[in-house]
Amino acid sequence: MVFQLFVVLALAHAGLAKVSPNFSDCLGQFYASKPPVGFTSLSGTMTPLCQMYETYNNPFFASMYHKGNRYALYSAYILDTRPGDVTGSDQTFRLEPQLVDTRLPKEMMLQPATETAIRSLGLSGVATDLIKANQAINSDYTGSNYHKGHLNPNADHPDGPIQKATYTLTNVAPMLGTLNSGAWRNNEKRVRDIAATCGKMYVVTGVVPGNNWISVNGVKRINIPSHIWSGYCCLNNNNQPIRAEGALAPNNANTVQVLSIASLQSQLRSLLGVTVTLFQNNCS
Repeated sequence: MVFQLFVVLALAHAGLAKVSPNFSDCLGQFYASKPPVGFTSLSGTMTPLCQMYETYNNPFFASMYHKGNRYALYSAYILDTRPGDVTGSDQTFRLEPQLVDTRLPKEMMLQPATETAIRSLGLSGVATDLIKANQAINSDYTGSNYHKGHLNPNADHPDGPIQKATYTLTNVAPMLGTLNSGAWRNNEKRVRDIAATCGKMYVVTGVVPGNNWISVNGVKRINIPSHIWSGYCCLNNNNQPIRAEGALAPNNANTVQVLSIASLQSQLRSLLGVTVTLFQNNCS
């Protein structure tokens, strides 16, 4: 009994900064410390996440998670690798325990460890069911014909824990395989090449919710986005904006449209039905 009480108290202490209202614990991942505006006007339950990994105290990136769709509407991060850097191998995708209960650990965990933590906390209900009620699990994608498309890609970071941190199911969304491996990957490489000319680059990458779903045994599990989008804000060595650009891709073809931030926001307004601002002053 004493051991169980210790476990519960330890888990409660661990959950201080994972689910973070208004991204207060990871504002440094956004240009001018200002998260995108407009997305919270969309319907559904949204949770700002400061993405933590293992025992590292600082968040590696930020994601606006949409509980109903079971993916993030966007992930925001600082692109901190350059062309030629070696990227790590694929990792097993992890879960976010605090989407079940904020007393659970703040760092992402594999599903078995998450289930153990839930049982240790003494929550009512089956651990697997509690997880599935709040987020996607790896098996949801099995046989779906969709990739787990990274919003914050591992290749945008140097090898190490920050790459591994991108392998969480709250940082991916269903993406057409040919797009994910083709035109979208080429666009990510193009942006990394541009980042080599910047003192710092802030990136926000997200999705437009669609009308179709990945279903498992007749149950709708993950919404399939209609579009994938991204925008970057490039600063010089004096932290002054010098370049910004966006990209938009329909999630049913292997094509990407490159456009200005203003044009991207205009298209997102038409697709989402709300006015959004990705960067303060459009990174200008």
